[in-house]
Amino acid sequence: MLRISMVGLWASFLLLTACGKPPPAPAAAVATPAALQAHSAEFARGVEKVADGVYVAIGYGIANSILLEGTDGVIIVDTMETAEAAQQVLAEFRKITDKPVKAIIYTHSHPDHIGGARVFAGDAVVPVYAHRDVVRNMEKTSIELQTAITKRSLLMYGPNLPAEEMVNVGIGPALGLDQHSTVNSLRPTREFDEQLSDTVAGIEFELVHAPGETDDQIFVWLPQRRILLPGDNLYKAFPNLYTIRGTSYRDPRLWADSLDLMRALKPEILVPSHTRPLHGEQLIADTLTDYRDGIRYLYDQTLRYINLGLTPDEIAARIHLPAHLAQSPFLQEFYGKPSWSARSIYVGNLGWFDGNPATLEPLAPQDEAVRMAKLAGGVEGLAKQVTDAEDAGDHQWALQLSDHVLRLQPEHAAVKQARIAALRALGEREANPNARHWYLMSARVLAGEFALPQRILTPTPEMLAQMPLPRFFDGMAVNLDAEAAADTVIAVGFEFSDRDERYTYLIRRGASEVVPELRPDADIVVRVSAQAFKEMLAQLRNPAISLVRDFEVTKGSKLGFAKFMRLFQPTEAE
Repeated sequence: MLRISMVGLWASFLLLTACGKPPPAPAAAVATPAALQAHSAEFARGVEKVADGVYVAIGYGIANSILLEGTDGVIIVDTMETAEAAQQVLAEFRKITDKPVKAIIYTHSHPDHIGGARVFAGDAVVPVYAHRDVVRNMEKTSIELQTAITKRSLLMYGPNLPAEEMVNVGIGPALGLDQHSTVNSLRPTREFDEQLSDTVAGIEFELVHAPGETDDQIFVWLPQRRILLPGDNLYKAFPNLYTIRGTSYRDPRLWADSLDLMRALKPEILVPSHTRPLHGEQLIADTLTDYRDGIRYLYDQTLRYINLGLTPDEIAARIHLPAHLAQSPFLQEFYGKPSWSARSIYVGNLGWFDGNPATLEPLAPQDEAVRMAKLAGGVEGLAKQVTDAEDAGDHQWALQLSDHVLRLQPEHAAVKQARIAALRALGEREANPNARHWYLMSARVLAGEFALPQRILTPTPEMLAQMPLPRFFDGMAVNLDAEAAADTVIAVGFEFSDRDERYTYLIRRGASEVVPELRPDADIVVRVSAQAFKEMLAQLRNPAISLVRDFEVTKGSKLGFAKFMRLFQPTEAE
């Protein structure tokens, strides 16, 4: 059966419990660092009045939603991750005012900020303000990298962990999503590049492009009141200069520059999209300065170490914030880490090669495992090294060695148990929720308590209708089985009955190209509605039935078209 992994425009980040029932509580309690437990106070649930006409909803999901009340309406800044979370927040906002929503502002493209927009807008046609790159960034991750980021995000956010293991996610209490959740966002209608000023409901505001955690990040400035909404460029945790779920390079220089722009405004009130607001010009100035200095310190010192000839591993082991920054409550390692940041900065500037010739063409992991076992006197000798290390409390070494054994004997019982124990031990001492969850989730997956799914949200037809057709061809391209297509040279034309759009998909011995025209030399031509095509790829329609019912083959044969489409069925890597 054809399976193209497109779970909807926002599902690559909104990731929770479709991977099975929560596992039973562990036999032995998992410890929680006291600092992480105390950090949960940052997400006490409720709507906080920040100033007259300014309210922030905290603790209803991973992100905040902000209400700006004007003369005859309100502006909503960021709209939660799901329609359900948005409904809860809207109900609380309606206790404050019944004025209609006159505008929505997205601070950036992360789905926990845009998933509930339609709930706030209701049936009204509401302008949606955002940076011009927001839609492009949402679509790239949700289509091209969705499968990988779904699995990695499940590991990072820990949705299946029992309550005693899931404490918080560092910048929010939890990701408010389960298998019953729905996402109902709106596409931006007021896009801009660098700056936009406007007045809605009597509220004068400025939107300023401020790349940082995303390159489409903006901040919202209310100049008459000196109130700053920084989006995700400041929260009460060390910044995610790199996120372990996977991301494109986040340039720390640009992030620091954006913080400098905010500092220059001298705000009196700051309302972030994660964690709690700040009051007072001096406190805000000091906080922004420390945050900026922490980022630039990591960037500058990483480059210094690079120029001294250190490798990423060496830099990660050496780099630390200076004491005065390490003590800042806004630079505690509840989300990012300096060591992760340093590795990302290295790769972002020099790429993957660390300069050591031994790493230019390293042995494949399987070959290395064979040789490691040989050094240890065989697989059982290496296995004993794993169990001995774990018995001695050398958890990281046990974890690393177990990689080799389990490549050679994936079901080696003693090593699996040692690896599970090592993962749990490393997880329970971690105050960083991202790392903690990755360890603890990995232990439960290895124990067979649940499997990580390829998809957890199904897109609605309305969401698919908003997405341009070329993005679906991009999704096909990254699912092409190049080995199966190694001897295939074919051109397949697509005509869309409900759109004035035509494309030809070419396969040349495993490589693919899509051209926005119907080529006369196409071997096969099909006619289908754009909506049916999208729904088939997103599995809202049974692919086998859809190929028969929805696709009219006007050139070539249906058998040939079905054979072509089978080339895009994902397979497990060998």
